[in-house]
Amino acid sequence: MKESAAIVLFSLLFSCGLHAQRPFIPTDSIRIFGMVDSAFVISFEEIVQADQSDLGNFRVANHRGEFKKELRNVKGVELLKILEKIKIKVEKPRELNECYLIFKASDGYAVVFSWNEIFNTEIGRSLYIVTEADGKYLTDSSNRILTISTKDFNTGRRHVKNLSSIEVKRI
Repeated sequence: MKESAAIVLFSLLFSCGLHAQRPFIPTDSIRIFGMVDSAFVISFEEIVQADQSDLGNFRVANHRGEFKKELRNVKGVELLKILEKIKIKVEKPRELNECYLIFKASDGYAVVFSWNEIFNTEIGRSLYIVTEADGKYLTDSSNRILTISTKDFNTGRRHVKNLSSIEVKRI
C-alpha cells in the first residue's frame, strides 16, 4: 500500500513538472540571423539609445480578446528601423514574398511574421521594442526585451517577452 501511494505521489509531482512553464530568462541582446548577408547582435543598451516613441497605454488581450493587463506610459523603439538594416539573401526581389521572420523568446515562445507583413503594411510600423513602461525603464525588468504590436486586435499573441533572436527563413 505504501508503495502504491509513493508511486501516485511521484506521478503527480512528475506530471506537474511537465506542465510547468519554462522560466523567463531576461535577455540583454537580440541575435538576428538566418538568410541575411551578415548576422549580428544588437544589445538592449544600443536599442535604448535609439529614438523612442511615446506609445501611451498598451492593453494586453488574449486570443479571445479578454483583457489580461495594461502597461501604462509605454515608450518604445520602432523595430522596423532595426530590421531595415538587414539585407535578406535573395536572388530576385519577388523572392522576399516567401520570407518570414521568427521572433523567439528565451523561454522558447515564438511568433512568426511574414516579410510583407513587416516591410509592406502598417503592422511593420506598429512593432516596437518597449524601453519603458509604468514609469520604469525595462533595463532592470525580468521582461527586458519586450516586443509588442500596437495594431493587433488581440495583442497578447505577439507580445514577446525576453526576445532573444530573430531568424529570417524562406518557405
